[in-house]
Amino acid sequence: MIGQNEIVSSLAPLNGVYFNIPNLNDYAAKIATLGKSIEHRSEHTNKLVSYVLYYDNNPEIFISMVWTHPEYQGQGYAKGLLKKLIHSNHKDVRLEVHKDNPAVHLYEDLGFCFTEQSSDICNMCLQKRIAIMQPYVFPYLGYFHLIEASNIFVFYDDVNYITRGWINRNRILLNDKDFLFTIPISKASQNKLINETFSSVDEVWRNKFIRTISQGYRKAPYFSQVESLITSVFSENHRSISDLAISSVAKTYEYLGIPFNYTKSSDCSPETRGLDKADRLIEIAKKQGYKRYVNAPGGVSLYTKEYFEANGIELSFVKSIPIQYTQHSNTFVPWLSIIDILMFNDPTVIKGFLKSYQLT
Repeated sequence: MIGQNEIVSSLAPLNGVYFNIPNLNDYAAKIATLGKSIEHRSEHTNKLVSYVLYYDNNPEIFISMVWTHPEYQGQGYAKGLLKKLIHSNHKDVRLEVHKDNPAVHLYEDLGFCFTEQSSDICNMCLQKRIAIMQPYVFPYLGYFHLIEASNIFVFYDDVNYITRGWINRNRILLNDKDFLFTIPISKASQNKLINETFSSVDEVWRNKFIRTISQGYRKAPYFSQVESLITSVFSENHRSISDLAISSVAKTYEYLGIPFNYTKSSDCSPETRGLDKADRLIEIAKKQGYKRYVNAPGGVSLYTKEYFEANGIELSFVKSIPIQYTQHSNTFVPWLSIIDILMFNDPTVIKGFLKSYQLT
């Protein structure tokens, strides 16, 4: 925990600007006794660079203060600490902020939403959600919207494999038209679980697929980087098609420089197998400590909000907002594999695309 003197000395120059604490010493003593902190210090001098002060209350976390030394502002230290706090637990996170404080934009970027405003003070809350979905290899943007709408993503890898589904197939651009690629499966069967289904990718298939990628995208602005990404995924020795799919998603996030918090249903909730579809999703959410579950749009015809609510879980659905970007020709082909988006767009632009969704 940060010392009381450090809290007082760091906040004194700012007191009365975007917050007003009548007695800093009393404030520091209270939070040092009842609260918690997460901090970043200089490796060389141990100088305090940034910190977050908070109270870990049931059933939520309340952030009391976010501070960064003036010399280090704008370098992402506070954002990094907030992300660490958010991903370290399953609780909702709440805070208060002055409406004119530039930090409002930081909180919005992290997923906080306004709940109410009293005078100049805004209440903001990050409502934690869990998403559960079968693993797909290099899926389309809507799949990533489901990930972005959640705080932890569960790869549903111990359910039955679906033949002719999207687990091992997707579409890329070839000769300015959509082209369906299929990753070969060894003895594909809907009687097997996804994590018990093995791909039969070998060097011959991998080289042929990379040649297809080259044929379709060699003139794309980010071809070299993305070809390396694809090659690295298919060069790994994956135990199952689910592990291959998970690697494709995880390495995409690594390429974009975005943290990705995920697990697998076979690891976190294998004992829930055998339950009905909705009941299992509800049970997994509860066992992971979440009270909000977000589903893909296809779930609208399968699940009702009333049933989930009756079982203690708030259900919402992710709705993708269409995007458009420059491909090879003037005719835009939408909803291709994320490979297509990676080939034609800078990671900064793609990060914006990842936020092009709504919750309903």
